Amino acid sequence: MPSIRTKNGRLDDDTAELNYLQSQFKRMDSLSGQLVGILDGFDGRLMKLEASILPIHKATQSLTRLAKNVDSALKTTENIVDCLNLPSKEEAYILKGPDETNVLPYLKAMGRLKDAADTVEKNQLRSCDKAIYQMKQLLKAGMLHLETLFRKWLSSVSSPVDMNTILNSNNDLMSSQAMKQLSQLSTYIATSEAEIGYTVDFTKPYIEIRSSYLLKSLHPLSQSVQLSEKHQGISYEKGSTEFLRYLECFAKMVKNELEFAGRILGNPSRRMAALKGSISPAENELVLTGRQLNMVAKRLNYTDSVFIFDIIEKYDKDCAPLFAEMTQDIDLGEIADMVSAFKFTALKNFYDFMEDVKGKRENNAYLNLSSDGTVHEMTSNTLNYLKRLYLWRDTVEPLLIVMGDGGWNSPHNYQSLSDQRSHCDSAMGTALLQKFFVDALDQMTISLQTKSRGYKKPTLANIFLLNNYNHILRQIRSPPLNAVFDDGSEAKFSRLVKKQLDAYQESWKPCVENLMDVTYVRGGTIKSSMSNGERQLIKDKFKSFNTEFDDIWRVQTTYAVPDTELRNQVIRDVKNVLVPMYCRFLDKYQSTEFTKNPSKYIKYDKDKLEKMIGHLFEPTA
Repeated sequence: MPSIRTKNGRLDDDTAELNYLQSQFKRMDSLSGQLVGILDGFDGRLMKLEASILPIHKATQSLTRLAKNVDSALKTTENIVDCLNLPSKEEAYILKGPDETNVLPYLKAMGRLKDAADTVEKNQLRSCDKAIYQMKQLLKAGMLHLETLFRKWLSSVSSPVDMNTILNSNNDLMSSQAMKQLSQLSTYIATSEAEIGYTVDFTKPYIEIRSSYLLKSLHPLSQSVQLSEKHQGISYEKGSTEFLRYLECFAKMVKNELEFAGRILGNPSRRMAALKGSISPAENELVLTGRQLNMVAKRLNYTDSVFIFDIIEKYDKDCAPLFAEMTQDIDLGEIADMVSAFKFTALKNFYDFMEDVKGKRENNAYLNLSSDGTVHEMTSNTLNYLKRLYLWRDTVEPLLIVMGDGGWNSPHNYQSLSDQRSHCDSAMGTALLQKFFVDALDQMTISLQTKSRGYKKPTLANIFLLNNYNHILRQIRSPPLNAVFDDGSEAKFSRLVKKQLDAYQESWKPCVENLMDVTYVRGGTIKSSMSNGERQLIKDKFKSFNTEFDDIWRVQTTYAVPDTELRNQVIRDVKNVLVPMYCRFLDKYQSTEFTKNPSKYIKYDKDKLEKMIGHLFEPTA
């Protein structure tokens, strides 16, 4: 263990070290007080320094702002001076006009001049009013040059075109470079109007140029229609009227014109006014040509004016839907009225046709009867007209709906025609078409019977009716009429043909009566001996037969049955009755002693009789 002395020594050392540290702390405290005094002195001096520097700082900031304002004023003044000098620099270039091959530099020059005018005007310097006026006048002059260029470019893309170009083109003009330049120029002028203060109205030049383009392009078609006004009904081929191409070209050009104007004229109200003015002359000529053609159709017989159905069909199927899409931009009501006039003519033609079939428009029902009893012209014309109507059944059916069931039998004064196609019931239209056709044949049957009374010889009347009924029967059995007439109509005319065949057989009754058996039979054999009265009776029978046959044959060889099958049937029916009876009569008596000179009474043998009957109704007879 450490001794007490050692512990006391250590305690003394610690005490001495503690006293030393205490003396150092006192010294540090004295130094700290001195430093605080020094810092307090610095703070006072800094406050004095701030008080002396602050006015100088504020003065410096004011001088800086003043310097910036001076720089801005100098720059603005310099800019205004440049703007005021710009007219003198650009005047010659602006007044000269743009280079047609590269108009962009001219537009940039106009832009610079416009910016200069805006800059000077914005500063509201009274001393610059004259300069501003000069710049605006120069801008107007530039706009006039651009307007002139617009007219020139518009004219360059408005050269008249022919029909083939109209129909075959795919509107290539809309994608051409010239069209793009024209569109860009019109857009620039339109957007610059408000800024420059010079309004450019393209309506008048647009109407002048584009109306001439449309009119000159379509005018040859109008002339072509006028030169080919007469369209013969029987020889007319569907789709051949020139007015169809005229109408198609007009519709296509109007459609292109709407697209063209949409690219050129941005202002909707101006565009509508321009379109109305540009299209109206061509529309007026189309309507005038159509009305003239309708007047021709009214003067022609209904069989010769079937071309109006082509026009109605073309308009209803192709043009009307297209024009309906354009109603927001243009009014083409005059064309619709023109087509309505064609429809009125068609409705009247239905009535006139039925009146003709009834024979009410003939002064004499017995006129134009053929001497040989062939098919009457009325029958051929009626059936041909019905065939023509079937070709345009999609157009005819809506018109018949307008007339109503049986309306074709009485005249009507139709004041207006709505768009009947939109309300057309296809089933009703088909039923009315069939009713109209059946009614026409019923009336024609009555008329044929009336006309047949014009023949003095009943047999010729029979042949006349037979030829006509058979012709009707064959036509309604064949396309296209077989699609309209049902089995009932066919059965009706089959009965009429059979009735006339039976009636015709009666014409041979005088011959047949002379061949009736007059012999006296005893024990199943012909009497070998005859009295004078019996022999004379046989002679009279042969003689009378020869006379009747010769007379009938001579007369009937002047008659005609053009239809080969019908002619063969008539001749076959005559042979089937007459030849067997004559042969039996001949066989019975040619070997008897009814006369000493048989050749005097027996004029025909079987072959000769058949041959002569076979020459009946020959076309060359």
